[in-house]
Amino acid sequence: MTCVLVALTAWNWVEDEKRKRKALCAAFALAALCPFIVIYTATIMTETLTTFFAVAMTLTATYAFKAESRKRKIIWWIVAGLLAGACVTLRPDSGLFAAGLGLTLVIAGLFMREESKDEKKRRFLSRMARTSFHGALFSLAFILVLLPWTIRNERVFHLFQPLSPAHGEMPGEFVPQGYNMWLRTWLDDQRYIGPMLWDMDTNPITMDKIPASAFDSEDERARVAALFDRYNHPPDEEQANSANDEQDKNAQADSSSSKPGNEESANDNSSSEDNASDEDKNDEDQSADESDQSQDESEQAQEKQDVEMTPEIDAGFAQIARERIARSPLRYYLWLPAKRAAALWFDTHSTYYPFSGELFPLADLDHDTHQQVWLPLFAALVWLYTLLALAGTFFLLRARDNASRRWLLLVLLMVLPRIVFFSTVENPEPRYVVELFAFTAILGAVALARLNFKRLFRLS
Repeated sequence: MTCVLVALTAWNWVEDEKRKRKALCAAFALAALCPFIVIYTATIMTETLTTFFAVAMTLTATYAFKAESRKRKIIWWIVAGLLAGACVTLRPDSGLFAAGLGLTLVIAGLFMREESKDEKKRRFLSRMARTSFHGALFSLAFILVLLPWTIRNERVFHLFQPLSPAHGEMPGEFVPQGYNMWLRTWLDDQRYIGPMLWDMDTNPITMDKIPASAFDSEDERARVAALFDRYNHPPDEEQANSANDEQDKNAQADSSSSKPGNEESANDNSSSEDNASDEDKNDEDQSADESDQSQDESEQAQEKQDVEMTPEIDAGFAQIARERIARSPLRYYLWLPAKRAAALWFDTHSTYYPFSGELFPLADLDHDTHQQVWLPLFAALVWLYTLLALAGTFFLLRARDNASRRWLLLVLLMVLPRIVFFSTVENPEPRYVVELFAFTAILGAVALARLNFKRLFRLS
């Protein structure tokens, strides 16, 4: 269904009637064959539905912009608002799509409106009133979808919360904001997200998991090591260890008291013990195995549970983060977000495939899963879709008509804010931008529709 919506959007963005069919077919093929989006249909994730709603919003906004009658404009803007609300209910970060669509409505309505000669005589205030009316319809429809969830949160939690919180926490639940801020001062690759973020309050975190770029000095490294030592060994761990030692001593005392009292009774029963010796050995071996297994499980559970991020430790990380930001503001506000944005987009996007992994270093590629073949191929596909999107952007900009520039503005405001936003978070996972490849398919179709393949073949 998403592929059909992508194709219809490309159809509407191409003004030349002769090229519409070519754009339709190209967009459908690019969307259907995009491996970065397809894989999420087999997972219990929100990416597939988010992609659908994002493209549906774009298509309905396109119909609203192109509608000639007032009634149709009203209907399409209401539908766009409802879809935007549904998308945000599904994923709160989809509000970036709604914001991009709303900005396009304002800018295009005020400055890119195609008007007849009579309409050109109307004042700017008239266009502003019409744009405000359409924006109000879009906003009201958007709010209407969020209203039930907001009322539910107010009744259950006594909290005004129209959207899910950023970290999915319950009201009053502790979130280590200081630790997250410290991660944002150095984390620029998804390989560190799992051990540094998702293992929080579950597994110990050791210093060998952290790259050298996370520290500006040996003193800072020592401070971080001390904080992680407190995290890995919370105050109640010693009490738990002493309690375990006491239980072991009691168990040993019980086992010693249960042994035979004297040698005479053992000699009198020697014949019966010989007959049952095999069964006793088997029982002892089985009980020993069960004891070892339960001990291993308890040690593993203890290893996972004996970690805790406390507000005091979090405050220590916050202080280190503020010092790092003060020493190098450009690194925090510019260079690291730029690196994260590049890592987000130019990832191989092979997650959930059997050969998923990092392309570099090449020496570490797993030949058993044929990573040396698939990962370079996926990286090449990312570049192919990117170049096609850039070509489509060029053709829309070159058209120099308000309609083409309106579509260009719409797609840029749908794509760029999302990349910028996720380049500033502590968990820049490439899956957060996979929805944007649907828009590269639309732009790529616009570019392919402009190409004259017969002429190219003749020249070749």
